[in-house]
Amino acid sequence: MDEEEREEMRRKIREVLDTCPDVEEETDPVERKIKMHKLLADYPLVVEDEDPDWPEDADGRGFNLDQFFNKITIKNVKKDSNNDGDDDGYDSDKEIVWKDDNYIRPIRDITTSEWEDMVFKDFNPLVILVHNRYRRPRENEKAREELEKAVKMFWESGLPSPRCAAVDAVVEQDLVSALNVSIFPEVLFTKAGKILYREKVGRTADEWSKMMAFFYYRAVRPSFLDNDVLERQEKIPPI
Repeated sequence: MDEEEREEMRRKIREVLDTCPDVEEETDPVERKIKMHKLLADYPLVVEDEDPDWPEDADGRGFNLDQFFNKITIKNVKKDSNNDGDDDGYDSDKEIVWKDDNYIRPIRDITTSEWEDMVFKDFNPLVILVHNRYRRPRENEKAREELEKAVKMFWESGLPSPRCAAVDAVVEQDLVSALNVSIFPEVLFTKAGKILYREKVGRTADEWSKMMAFFYYRAVRPSFLDNDVLERQEKIPPI
């Protein structure tokens, strides 16, 4: 900046500072304690686990992140290169694309309260990803990404994909305990009230799709699965 620009910047800084009056520090320990308690009452920093108002589907924060991030997407709009910087008529709202909150997702996050409806009222194939954000987070994220790709492979080929659900081990502890899952991520292949197979090994989207085709559509057994893989079935536990 030249000297004139620096003077203008300093002037603006002084204007901002002048709008913020000095605040005296509270030195009286009694008054200080009263104000601190009032702040904590107005803006609680800690919520007890047993709080009846704490939502069941909270992601450890008092709200579910899905309620904010699954309703809107941003569309990149390429501006006309012949436009010489003239922004007249430009409408930024056109870059925002609103979507129905109930659009189909490859993997649906479920809670304990939804469990029995998912597995006992609907006997169709269901793949369940049990994940933990704090234990091997990179592997957990990779497992979800590859499962989503596998589902989309079915969609792109015009074939119906099995249902896929995800269980958050940090939030749904009772459900994870009932499923006897302690190593994350773990993927369960279920159908008609039974767990057909448990997989603790990280797989690619292609391998997941071959496993889905084998368990649900009578495809050839993938070479990486044992011959007796179908003999290890167990009943799905109720909650």
